Amino acid sequence: MVGEALTNIYVGLCRFCRGEKLAAMRFVQGYAVDRVLELIEALETPEPVVEDRFARERRFEKRFPRRAGELAGFIQGYERTPESAQAILNFLDGSFEVNPVLRREILALCQVCAGASKTPSPE
Repeated sequence: MVGEALTNIYVGLCRFCRGEKLAAMRFVQGYAVDRVLELIEALETPEPVVEDRFARERRFEKRFPRRAGELAGFIQGYERTPESAQAILNFLDGSFEVNPVLRREILALCQVCAGASKTPSPE
């Protein structure tokens, strides 16, 4: 799941840099966050709240209140995919062993993409 989340972030940032912001947002703030939710469930014991087996995100904040505050950093919106990617990477890096080469590549893309989001597209 860690590798898949990192791959989702990398692909999403590549798309963001190409101006494919919607696709990028889905990869980083959708698919990668889905993996993060699974990882949190594997790391921590949930509060005794009924879970929805079909929709992991339902009642997530009540089941994992200690992690709920991090969600806003992971899902910052359409224009802030690089910032969301960096927040997710920080979580992964702080909780698991992250491939250092992929980490470096993602951080470099975050910088490039953050600059690209401030520059108007020539199209």
